[in-house]
Amino acid sequence: MMGRPTPSIVIVTVCLSAACTQPREASSGISAPAASAASTLAPVTLPDLSALAESVRDQFRERYERLTRALSAENAAKTELASAYGDLGRLLMASRFNDEAALCYQHAAALAPDDLRWPYFLGHVYLRKGERAQAAAAFERALTKKPADLPTLVWLGETYLDDGRPDAAQPVFVKALSIEPRSAAALFGAGRATLAQRNYRDAAQYLERALAADSRASAVHYPLAMAYRALGDRERAEAHLGQRGGNFPELPDPLLQPDGEILHSAVAYENRGVEALKRADFAAAAALFRQGLELEPNDPSLRYWLGATLYASGDPSGAQHEFEAVLQQSPDFAKAHFSLGAIFEASGRRPAAIEQFQAAVKSDPNMPDARLRLAEALRASGQLQASMVHYEAAVALDPGIAEAWIGGAQALIGLRRNEQAAEWLARAQRIHPNRPELEELAKRLM
Repeated sequence: MMGRPTPSIVIVTVCLSAACTQPREASSGISAPAASAASTLAPVTLPDLSALAESVRDQFRERYERLTRALSAENAAKTELASAYGDLGRLLMASRFNDEAALCYQHAAALAPDDLRWPYFLGHVYLRKGERAQAAAAFERALTKKPADLPTLVWLGETYLDDGRPDAAQPVFVKALSIEPRSAAALFGAGRATLAQRNYRDAAQYLERALAADSRASAVHYPLAMAYRALGDRERAEAHLGQRGGNFPELPDPLLQPDGEILHSAVAYENRGVEALKRADFAAAAALFRQGLELEPNDPSLRYWLGATLYASGDPSGAQHEFEAVLQQSPDFAKAHFSLGAIFEASGRRPAAIEQFQAAVKSDPNMPDARLRLAEALRASGQLQASMVHYEAAVALDPGIAEAWIGGAQALIGLRRNEQAAEWLARAQRIHPNRPELEELAKRLM
């Protein structure tokens, strides 16, 4: 119901026997025979791991060795074996080896049939494979272990919905809401299930409650708009259509740890660091980016994010050092040029800032923030005509940047191109009717 982010800165085949306890890697994969409790299942076979980062391959070796030891032990508890299979399955699942992960979870479920985790994870693997009927059956089995588990109920309802079964989904979401009435994810599901059954008034109520519970869940706006449209309320429908987006309601899930937190890789550390940066936990973010750089010292994106974190935490000199190091490795890294420009501009080094903003635009002509900052720096230095080129590019790339409209109007007025300024302001005010700066500029022009 998460590729690298790009905000601007202000910020086996193995034989197991009593004498064979170490895995042997081969290009064909790695395998282990089933334990006796799951003897009807095929042996676990891992795919070729050669394309993975060395640090992730080390994780596979460690987890496979743990499974090997458990299978070789004469008196190993079934729960211990199940956990070894399950942990290996979670690593496979995070690495998108879904078939092999499913087999691991099947072994774990056979060894520990009362453990909620194994059918729950199996349901998620089937969802990733697009096998919705099997996913629903797995979530249903998980609910027999813990009937009031909120995440399982929500995922089961979502699976029914995706499978075109809103009549089956609706009571599942209602049960989830009886456990947690303010669950935005359950309200979102109940609203969509009710909408699919053409009960538009109840659908609108569910979806309004979902937005009240999680105002950032922009994905709620589209089905809510459809409910209001069906009810004949065009004004509300249009208002919600204009706010539609791709953020789904949060579903706290203590079992389903994000894949990026499972894998010991540079990308995983980057993703976790960015999340810490979003929370303004600068110390944690910097530590995570540095851990990633220990694995991949030449990764420019990790180093860029470390620089962004240092800047946000009040260390511009440290940030400048990291951005310059990024550009030594990757001279066309547009965000590093942009961020250096922001540092130079903040410290009064406008010519150096202009040079960096120009380099950012050259590396990425479709970066609206770089266009805007270059235009602003040029206008501040008296280069009004040159600034207009970039104001025009900025509003063409993203009309929602009100500052580009304001700066462009100021540049046109400074150039005494009053007729063009009036047209520019008229366009700007249609898009940003509530910006007082635009209204003041229009009065000044008159």
